[in-house]
Parts: sequence; C-alpha cells; structure tokens
Amino acid sequence: MKKTTFAALALCASGLAQAGQYDKPYAIVESGNNSETRKESRLAVTKVDGKSTRNTRKTDPIEPGPHTLTVHFESARGKFRPEYEDLQMNLEACTRYRVVAQYEVKTGPDWKPKVYSEPIGECVKKFKKKDAPAK
Repeated sequence: MKKTTFAALALCASGLAQAGQYDKPYAIVESGNNSETRKESRLAVTKVDGKSTRNTRKTDPIEPGPHTLTVHFESARGKFRPEYEDLQMNLEACTRYRVVAQYEVKTGPDWKPKVYSEPIGECVKKFKKKDAPAK
C-alpha cells in the first residue's frame, strides 16, 4: 500500500514540476494554404530563433515577443530565389500566424513571404485580461 501511495505522489509531483506548453499565453506560426487566385503557395517554417522546428507546417507554441523565423520555399514549377528567408516578427499572445509564399509568376524566380494573423480562441478565452470589461 505504501509503495502505491508513494508512486502516485511521485507521478503527481512530476506533473506539477513540468509546466505545459499551453499553461501561459502563446503564439503559433504555421504554413498557410495554396491559392492560385491570390498567387500564394505553401512554404515550410524551418527554424525559430535558429532552432529547427519539429514540424515544418506548424511550430510548437512560442512565447510572445520578438523572434526570427526562417522560412523555406521551393516549387517543382520553377526556380525561386531565395530559397530561405528570415522573418523578424513580434509575435503577440494568443495569435496564430499563417505564412505563405507570394509570387508574381508561377514559374519564378521571385517570391516574398506574406503573413496573415488571427486570434487563437481557446487561448484568448483561457488568458483573457482580468481588467477587461465583461460583455
């Protein structure tokens, strides 16, 4: 009985010692969608502040504030330059950023990153400001 109680307490303590990624306000950067109409294409988010991402389509939660993101764009349609681009971004809390490669011509060679943003509903609800007036 004592061993079971001790094991349960150890598990609880280890869970409390590790703060989860979603325990404080955060931002997420992800790759946007292709759009022939807007002349936009999906790209890869390869690094955040010089560290490689686990998934090039979506970052793990990122602490709000200034960050450098490295994005990569290539296409079988043509040669695009540069292949990699560093973006200086000031990420806001509870915001999702979608980044796409915007081009003039499908076959290249020029492109530039374009950023769209939107609030992350569950983050806004969880961390809404205490001094904000209630609706």
